[in-house]
Amino acid sequence: MSLVTVVIPAYNAVATISDAIDSVLAQTLQDFEIIVSDDGSRDGTAAQVSRYRGDSRIRYIRHENRGASHAKNIACRQARGEYLAFLDADDAFDPTALEKMVRQVQTTDAAWCIVDVVKKIRNQSVIRATKFPTGDLLLSILSSDFITRSPFYVTREFLAIGLFDEELAVREDWDVNIRMIHSRKPFAYVNEPLYVYSTTEDSLMTGNPRRILTCTERVLRKHHKKLADLGSKEIARIYAESMWALARQYLYDLHDGKEAIRCGRESLRNDMNFYRVIHPLIHRMGSPFRTFRKTTRKMADQCRRPSP
Repeated sequence: MSLVTVVIPAYNAVATISDAIDSVLAQTLQDFEIIVSDDGSRDGTAAQVSRYRGDSRIRYIRHENRGASHAKNIACRQARGEYLAFLDADDAFDPTALEKMVRQVQTTDAAWCIVDVVKKIRNQSVIRATKFPTGDLLLSILSSDFITRSPFYVTREFLAIGLFDEELAVREDWDVNIRMIHSRKPFAYVNEPLYVYSTTEDSLMTGNPRRILTCTERVLRKHHKKLADLGSKEIARIYAESMWALARQYLYDLHDGKEAIRCGRESLRNDMNFYRVIHPLIHRMGSPFRTFRKTTRKMADQCRRPSP
């Protein structure tokens, strides 16, 4: 038994996997195991990991290519640690990351831990901190994924929410964050950049805009629509605004009118917002229509106001 199981999903990661593993081996807390879950790599990833075969704390498992969520889930089911830590194969942990996350979770009796990030883009490093919203956390996480990084969980708590959604190639972290908050799992926060995130040209989040939109919609229908259909008007509004944003992205970024219309209709079915429909038109018309813009905004507010 190890205190922490560090899960590293890898796909064609020969250039970066050693740095990821080395960042774990350099931790101030040494009570860990590492599971490298190889998602059917076709490069030299396996050979690179084999360099560490003398360290019994490192396990390598290889399986068919089914995506990062599947790779992480396989490793989770084989984890022996009390805690789970997730590290992408092209990223790294600060040397004190495991020690500080364990301490914070144990001190606060939390189920998971949120940390800040150092984002490396070319030769620049930018620290990104989580900005926690005021008010209802569930409504906030449904509106947008405000959590910068949540790489650490109590194993039994993570298994209890059902692991990663293997239908999501991206946005799987947002899905997990929603489920953790909806399940009222208490979290801890370390206000330090313990996760080193590297942006690469073939990053999943930057390389395929259509895949991002498809996975975003899956999250919206899985959580937002389900809760909206149960009668929450506030969540229905959030869902409608999110679907409208998808419609705009399909139209302006991908020039896909068919998908834009489909998402737009779904938005209006859940919140018939007059101002949302005409806003793009009057925004393009400019200053002569400012008065009309104010009038339509008032009309939209009145439509949303509950009847006496």
